[in-house]
Amino acid sequence: MIEILIDDEMRLKAKNKVNKVQFDLKKDERKFGFDKNRTIVGYLGEQLVLSYLGSAVDEDNFEYDLMYKNLKIEVKTIACKFKPKEDYLCTVNSPNEGMRKQKADYYIFTRVLNDHSKGWILGYMKCAEFFEKGKFVKKGSEALDGLYFSRSNATTLPISELHLVKADK
Repeated sequence: MIEILIDDEMRLKAKNKVNKVQFDLKKDERKFGFDKNRTIVGYLGEQLVLSYLGSAVDEDNFEYDLMYKNLKIEVKTIACKFKPKEDYLCTVNSPNEGMRKQKADYYIFTRVLNDHSKGWILGYMKCAEFFEKGKFVKKGSEALDGLYFSRSNATTLPISELHLVKADK
């Protein structure tokens, strides 16, 4: 995994993007635009990837976040209290087993410290491969000992199974 310090410019870019979003606390909590704090963490994850890859382009639409070498990239980010371990899970909300909502080619998974001081690019995987290898967990079910998904169905995979992201710098 790749550790990256989050600088003021990255925080400002994430903040500017989040200021354009209409937040609605009445929305389903699984939907984009429900929680401002979760949204800014997501945008910081995108900034990690943009800064590392260098030539990626911020697309920011529902289907994918970035374009990189003609590939559609969806960045999945989780806030954390400390550096993630290799056996921690990467997660994608999944309406049904093997089903995804977006039309990206690849997922890149990131984690961002709660204080927004640094983050990690955990790795990447083709979307189809992620759903083939991942474990589908129904809402309310246990993914690991004591880890439940209470908001939605999800597909999970340990960080250790991801591919290392390599920049072309």
